[in-house]
Amino acid sequence: MVTTLMIFHVVISVLLIVLVLLQFGKGAEAGLMGGSSGEVFTASQQGNILSKMTVVLAVLFLGNSVFLAKIQSTKSSSSLLDSETPIARPLNNDAAKAPVAPAPTEATKTEATTPETK
Repeated sequence: MVTTLMIFHVVISVLLIVLVLLQFGKGAEAGLMGGSSGEVFTASQQGNILSKMTVVLAVLFLGNSVFLAKIQSTKSSSSLLDSETPIARPLNNDAAKAPVAPAPTEATKTEATTPETK
């Protein structure tokens, strides 16, 4: 079912692209389909039909997109990143640039714990 909907989605998107490219803008003399006086549709009827077909295809495209997203979200309940461990990073650049104090050695630990006698 998902494969059929994906193929339908591709067909709708290609038809939508073609319809948008066939339409002519404001002030254009003739679109790609216009030009001769003996055509079935006049320029105003042609624009109305193309714009209505574009709206219908756009609604189908958006509806199919939402439906495919809904199917995919209910289909998978886990993510690829669920098994990855998070990387701990400092929140700002100041903490990353701050010098790190060296770890105490055995000699400094014993000197700090034994009182000096004089």
